[in-house]
Amino acid sequence: MTNVAVVLVTCNSMPGLTETLQSVLGQMQEPTALIAIDDYSTDQTAQALRAAGFTVRTSTSMSSDPFTRIAQNFVNGVRLAQQRGADIVVLGDHDDIWHRDRVQRQTDILESHPQVAMVASDGFLVDEHGVALPGSIRGSFPVPDDFHEWTVRHQMRFALRHSIATGGASAIRLSGLSDWTVPPGWLHDRWWSLVALRQQALLIDDTKVIDYRVGPDQQVGLATSGQDHPVAWWSARARHVGRTAGRVRDVAGLLRP
Repeated sequence: MTNVAVVLVTCNSMPGLTETLQSVLGQMQEPTALIAIDDYSTDQTAQALRAAGFTVRTSTSMSSDPFTRIAQNFVNGVRLAQQRGADIVVLGDHDDIWHRDRVQRQTDILESHPQVAMVASDGFLVDEHGVALPGSIRGSFPVPDDFHEWTVRHQMRFALRHSIATGGASAIRLSGLSDWTVPPGWLHDRWWSLVALRQQALLIDDTKVIDYRVGPDQQVGLATSGQDHPVAWWSARARHVGRTAGRVRDVAGLLRP
């Protein structure tokens, strides 16, 4: 039996979290572990998570950079899932709505593709009130149809300039990568997708598995998609981390034979 854990990262997520939790608990395939890393919420977020059966841990990140902080929280959640014996982790944002077959579909994909470490699916867009918006995650961050035919280096160059995996619509196989640590200044989904590409272990799935909420309170995501332009992306990293040299070293390390 495959053990599947859910990992959420939260921060003052009420009241939208209620609908997210209902969608997680209503999955056709029941997860074996529910884990949340809460970043010092001052509302009823932690209480709602515990009432829904989640194991809740408080963030240990000391970083003031939001990308680094979010990534560290997800890494800690993944490590806790490993300790709980999980084989697969389904990642979630605190305000998205999961389709009922999400866990089942992404588990089936990873089980039927043993070489895949990360599956990046798609999602419909909705506003902060749950009203449908035009387009989709993949429509906002398109991936060329022949992407799977490109060389690894070509794929990675593209992925450095364009987001190809949204964490809230992704799932990972814990044995797929030897180290899920994320360098400072990177978002977890961006770094993990690059590492998986380097290993030829990323599967891009066009099935929509969530309703992805877009709102003015987003720290990262479509509401801050200016970072996806290559110049804006690198300048944002420079502002957050203080210099881009670290980014260059990180990527160079991945590309090194």
